Amino acid sequence: MLMRVLTAVSILLLAGCQQPTASTEPASFSAQADIAAIRQLQSDWNVAVEAGSVDGYAAVLDDDIELLPTDAEPINGVGNYRAMLNGVFDSDNFQVEVMGLSDIEVDGDRAYARYDYIIHRTPKGSTETVSSYRKFLDVMRRQDDGSWRVYKHIWNYNEPDVVP
Repeated sequence: MLMRVLTAVSILLLAGCQQPTASTEPASFSAQADIAAIRQLQSDWNVAVEAGSVDGYAAVLDDDIELLPTDAEPINGVGNYRAMLNGVFDSDNFQVEVMGLSDIEVDGDRAYARYDYIIHRTPKGSTETVSSYRKFLDVMRRQDDGSWRVYKHIWNYNEPDVVP
């Protein structure tokens, strides 16, 4: 059961095949540019999930990431998160169905993103897909180079009695 929960956790998720690029902006940042950068991070994250790319996924995570999954212990640190993702991506393929634009708020060097996805999970070697509607809340932290990374990742299901 824990593996199924962790499997679901990794798909969230969310997204990032490319490592964020260094910002060339000065020390002052615009909220519009920050929101655009965070939307790109989310898009990259989804690409990584669908590609099963642990490296791409980890590229959007802060070194001190904390994952707070439904019905499972927290996962702390990018190394532990990567270890969990290896098992998840080895066993399943994922498709992320985005349900509208994220609600993103920037507050200095922190940003908050609230969004909904339908996650479609297909075990490798199977044709049976399990889909679940999920809601997410992420806290992002601005990095020293001005880019954004996911610092806290929280999710749960919209429907009751879901088996991840």
